[in-house]
Amino acid sequence: MDSSCWLSWQWLLWRRPPVGGWAPAPLVAVGVGYLLARADEFHLLPLSAALAIGVALAAAAERVLAARVALGVVLAVVAAHGLERRAGQIRHPPRLAPVPGEVADGVRTSPADAVALRRVLRVVRRRVPPGRPVLVAPRRYDRVRVGDPLLGVLLQRPNPTRYDVMQPGLVTTAKVQREMARDLVRSRAPVVIRWLAPTAREREPNGSARSSGVRLLDRTIAARYRPLARYGDYLILVRRG
Repeated sequence: MDSSCWLSWQWLLWRRPPVGGWAPAPLVAVGVGYLLARADEFHLLPLSAALAIGVALAAAAERVLAARVALGVVLAVVAAHGLERRAGQIRHPPRLAPVPGEVADGVRTSPADAVALRRVLRVVRRRVPPGRPVLVAPRRYDRVRVGDPLLGVLLQRPNPTRYDVMQPGLVTTAKVQREMARDLVRSRAPVVIRWLAPTAREREPNGSARSSGVRLLDRTIAARYRPLARYGDYLILVRRG
């Protein structure tokens, strides 16, 4: 957000864009429409960065001074919000620890989550040989808000299904769950990890909060896997038999 606002101010004050100022209008319109359907933090942040750039482009191309000033004020509000958030982080820095794993690449999380992830990785390395699959699953498949693709990357083990992103309205359907259950059984994945974080359990005021009533994959996991251990927000299940 901060870098996009800085870039936007450069365009607004020092140069005119090489394309029409309203060129990003379709992107902004689609972004607004998407947010009306699902205004969660995972989509709001990148779309707000695009909005800041779009406002700066429109202001730079605007010939009416009053309109240009109005767009500048909108951009100033966005920039002030970003600076206020950054100042708060500097004054009250959150306690963070590096995410464990060779591929973490500087990502940070809470100290407790870092400890839990380290234990999960240790169990997976001991029980799942390289090249064998691990399924990272949400708490339940009939109601899904978001998954944990980061954990799948850290494990460095393939997904037994082709669905790396837990998308509500997709993995909550009978057709997709039937396919995922079939792939899970066929792969004989040694481990399934349920991600139980509060972030995943939150309910948004949209369709993702409603149960699809489809628990095919949950029943398959319960029938073929048993709990081994829980570390923080991660419940490790191992294959029965």
